Amino acid sequence: MLKRPVNSFLFSLFLLLSLNLSSFSQIRLASPYSRFGIGDLSDNNNSWNLAMGGSGLAFRSPYHINYANPASYTAFDSLSFVFEGGFNLDMIKLSSSLQTENRNFASVGYLLFGMPVTKWWRTSLGLVPYSKVGYNIASPGETNGIRTVQIYSGSGGINRFYWGNAFRILKNLSVGVNAAYLFGSMNRINFLTFPDSVLYTNYKIENHITMNDLYFNFGVQYTAKFKNDLKMTLGGVFANQSKMSAKTDMVASTFLAAGEDTQVIQDTVAYADNYGGKIVIPLMFGAGISFDKTDNWTIGADFKWQNWEKFTAFGMTDSLVNAYSVNVGAEFVPDINNYSSYLKRVRYRLGFLYNSSYLELFGKHLNEYAFTVGFGTPVRGMKTALNVSLQIGSRGTTEANLIKETYFRFTIGFSIYERWFVKRKYY
Repeated sequence: MLKRPVNSFLFSLFLLLSLNLSSFSQIRLASPYSRFGIGDLSDNNNSWNLAMGGSGLAFRSPYHINYANPASYTAFDSLSFVFEGGFNLDMIKLSSSLQTENRNFASVGYLLFGMPVTKWWRTSLGLVPYSKVGYNIASPGETNGIRTVQIYSGSGGINRFYWGNAFRILKNLSVGVNAAYLFGSMNRINFLTFPDSVLYTNYKIENHITMNDLYFNFGVQYTAKFKNDLKMTLGGVFANQSKMSAKTDMVASTFLAAGEDTQVIQDTVAYADNYGGKIVIPLMFGAGISFDKTDNWTIGADFKWQNWEKFTAFGMTDSLVNAYSVNVGAEFVPDINNYSSYLKRVRYRLGFLYNSSYLELFGKHLNEYAFTVGFGTPVRGMKTALNVSLQIGSRGTTEANLIKETYFRFTIGFSIYERWFVKRKYY
């Protein structure tokens, strides 16, 4: 008979996060660069990883679910059930050579579950964002001496529901796979208006894309153990090029502006309904290395590369370039067994990331830099931790009439560790 001690705190938190699942279908963002490709990619949302610069390809923990590398699931304890959930708060300043605007938004960040299956098999389930779309841009211009305003707006994004499995094939070698179902929609609308003239007809194109298909990524980890509880772990991940099933609806029409937010359609110029096609997500690979001393400190670094030049959507390219990222992070806990000093049992984290994105506009490659800090605080009387991460970074430039994004991202999450699979000796 299995003993499953579950406290009310776990159920309360699970219910709270479940009630907010609708946030995944209404992903919020304020980035003009999400107009391109499949939006702003969301690589690793776990507060634990985010506090360490987004690194994680070589990290292993029995208390955290590291879906960045599915091979890491074999670190789960054989008697444990792990649940993690988190929320994000983003504050973004958008700057151009002419003006500055601020945007704030909050959303559910991740829902993750992990547990053992056999002595050599561990599994994980999770729901996390894959990409986000959110922008509203006005671009003034002139046609034949008549003032024009072009407006570009978009919303939505792609979600990822994954089932991951990891297998220990040798004592220190594990492999894993995440089978993910990518689903969601992206809405993009382009307007061309003539605010000072009734002789020209306003024009708009509405495009709605939905994507629903399976996506696989694979991982491997090897751990070498040394004296004095020192370990080195090597990690690698790989995802082959995938052609994802997608559908699009497109409407092009002319309209009259009957008010600030009211339009009267005059004529439908073009229309395509439920047109099927493929969105190609290109090949990706990455490698990482970490060193750690059990329950004392960890340091690691990752490198990832993706062949975004091969991206196409419904047979059309989007002028993307290949992208790569470098992530470095560390964690330190002064004395995990010191119950007389709470601060000595806190896990302190910091990191740095550099992302060479898949965007190159007007001869300028858009790069991202960010510094991260965070901590994990144990909850008294429970194997549960409150994880907080702070990320301060920037992306883009104000040169060549582009926009620079300066952001502050705050993530708060819970890691709940429960011993569920314990056989009773007495009945």
